[in-house]
Amino acid sequence: MQFASRSSAVRSGIQASLSLMSQRAISRELGARGIIGLSRQEVHSPRAAHGIRALVTSESIPSTFEHVLAAVPMSNEQNVAPVTEVVDPAEKWKKITVEMWRNAVYTNQTYFGDLIQDTNEFVKNIAEQIKLNGHRVSMVEVGCGTGEFVRANEHEFRTAVGVDFNQEFIAFCKTNAPARKVGSTQYFQGDACELNDLLKQKFPKCAARGSRGVEFWDDSRVVACVGNTIGIIPEELRPRVYEEMAELAGKDGVLVMVYWNARWFGDACLNFYHANPNLCGVFEGENVDFKNTTLKTPMGYRTKWTGADEARALMEDLGMEIISLREKGKGIFVAARRF
Repeated sequence: MQFASRSSAVRSGIQASLSLMSQRAISRELGARGIIGLSRQEVHSPRAAHGIRALVTSESIPSTFEHVLAAVPMSNEQNVAPVTEVVDPAEKWKKITVEMWRNAVYTNQTYFGDLIQDTNEFVKNIAEQIKLNGHRVSMVEVGCGTGEFVRANEHEFRTAVGVDFNQEFIAFCKTNAPARKVGSTQYFQGDACELNDLLKQKFPKCAARGSRGVEFWDDSRVVACVGNTIGIIPEELRPRVYEEMAELAGKDGVLVMVYWNARWFGDACLNFYHANPNLCGVFEGENVDFKNTTLKTPMGYRTKWTGADEARALMEDLGMEIISLREKGKGIFVAARRF
């Protein structure tokens, strides 16, 4: 009974937040401007009274809230370890095990299956275009996790590299790396804020005897951060990570970002995060910030979902020229280059 009551409270809190978000979306649609305009619309607009049903007609939530609520089990909190406070998000990431991550994102692909396939196709197309222009191409994934993205795409690249802060993830990647007849795949444990220094240590900038050039550095480089990894990185560190990635890609390479689409954030809170308490911990409606599409759980797990306009602004702030920016399903796909 305690579990059912608490689960019901979570859904009620999220429902209240979604209703407020829907009213704000309606106010914008009716032409309200600023805080004063929003307040007036919330009080007087007859459409705002529709609450979540009005929101369903917009693109903020892809499915009806009643359907989402019906899919949330009442017993998610059973057999869940007690919530502990983790101050440093980096320490939280270290504590996520291989099983926790794979079970949440990859083993059960019912939620992210299409997005994973779309991500692979997006990166493969970029690699093909670079090679058709007569250049060899290598790839680095920042935040490679348990290596699924690298393994799925490694044969498209002369050298494929996975970098992650979690040593257990890197050990898993190395153990499960298939042999390659052409090219190489390598995994390194390291800090994304020191990405360039890390790879300069791993790949010397001098040609080996008998080689066709300097390994990795002579290639055009695709530097990718997919699976919303950037949204898990602490907010204050993201600018540094973006800069490191852009520097590594260089003028001849491509920066690839695949964000989780902010339009799906409300749906994900119920159907992904609430369904995976072992990954992010048990949370209440007050932990969900719909305005900034951010979830911060008592366990210390934090994630940010990004919209298309926000992704464009991020790239422009970096001084990047956008090659491609697409919104498809649960993903925002960006390819950019710094000239």
